[in-house]
Amino acid sequence: MLDDETTAFLQTGCALIVGTVGPDGAPHAGRAWGLDVVDPGPSPTVRLLLDVDDVRTLDHVAGLGAVAITATSVRTLHSMQLKGRSLGLDEPRAGDDDRLERYISQFFTDITETDGTDLDLLGTFRPFGQVPCLLEVHERFVQTPGPGAGARVR
Repeated sequence: MLDDETTAFLQTGCALIVGTVGPDGAPHAGRAWGLDVVDPGPSPTVRLLLDVDDVRTLDHVAGLGAVAITATSVRTLHSMQLKGRSLGLDEPRAGDDDRLERYISQFFTDITETDGTDLDLLGTFRPFGQVPCLLEVHERFVQTPGPGAGARVR
């Protein structure tokens, strides 16, 4: 179950790192470009926008493999990890481009305002497109630096 506070946090411009595992057991790390909680219920489902050029992450997600998402606030370092399984790639929706732009604006603004990185430099980092996928969340962990990091959230 994802409460309202967790849902609100995940749907901001927090940094999103996605870890996947291929059918051969090989791990891969990539970046996501927006997350929306589709169903916060007992078996939460999230919809993630992946980089269209990250072929390995897309292959792993299409193969319905294990997935871990680490979401971290650039400003506060508040961080959590969601672990679960891919439900596969999702059909594009009309609002996906707007969602991508909203995420990039929040994420890049946080970086610029906290460490002074030039916005033009960050622009070279943006994806050329996105591919949506669905993930079922099975576990959640505290990842905020400190003595509680790694603790499972019940």
